[in-house]
Amino acid sequence: MPSPNATPTPITPPRVPLIDPRTNLIDRAWYLFFLSLNNIASDVVNNVDVGTNTDSLLASYDAALRSVNQELQTLPPVITLPAPDILGDCCSALESQIAEMQKQIEALQVQPIFDVGLITASIAALSSAPVTKTADFTVAANETWLINNKSGSTCTVTLPSASAYSGRYLTFKNTQAQTLVSASSNVVPIDSTVAGTAILLAVVGNWATMVSDGTNWVIMQQAANNTLLLE
Repeated sequence: MPSPNATPTPITPPRVPLIDPRTNLIDRAWYLFFLSLNNIASDVVNNVDVGTNTDSLLASYDAALRSVNQELQTLPPVITLPAPDILGDCCSALESQIAEMQKQIEALQVQPIFDVGLITASIAALSSAPVTKTADFTVAANETWLINNKSGSTCTVTLPSASAYSGRYLTFKNTQAQTLVSASSNVVPIDSTVAGTAILLAVVGNWATMVSDGTNWVIMQQAANNTLLLE
């Protein structure tokens, strides 16, 4: 029979969990410790020769158990981290990329890739035939060569918006001794930088070619004032 004064199995260090996480049962080291206490306590109880030291031994074991309990209560709590949401993170990154691509596509849609006005004017210049006007008129999108044949009074022409047709050119010619003027002050003479309305003199055969600079129509070529023009 073991002696009641035998030394029990050394106390298990606090770092060892009381419950084995793999089996959810008491850890083996702790089991052996408690088993040794149980064996010693049983020997003490069963040994009639043990005198007043029995209470002292039990008190020491009780103190040891209280110390173990205190150690267990001071251990840091076990923190269970959530499993990483790999699928969610992947989808979130994909959604961000799709949103960025959508922004880029929308930016391309609102930014003109080419100058529509310039292309339209170039096509019109290559394909249009001279057009004769007998009254005040508005220049159409497909007209480039225009003949003023209005009789009896000045002919007024409404020119296209210069800002919408930068680079487009128009050529006018008189077949009547009547002036040709713009409906707006958007014509820059060949010898000035100030926009006005005058285009052609009241002379048969007078002509002028103007080009849009994005703001006004600038006369770049015209019949010289000292040129003899026969009616």
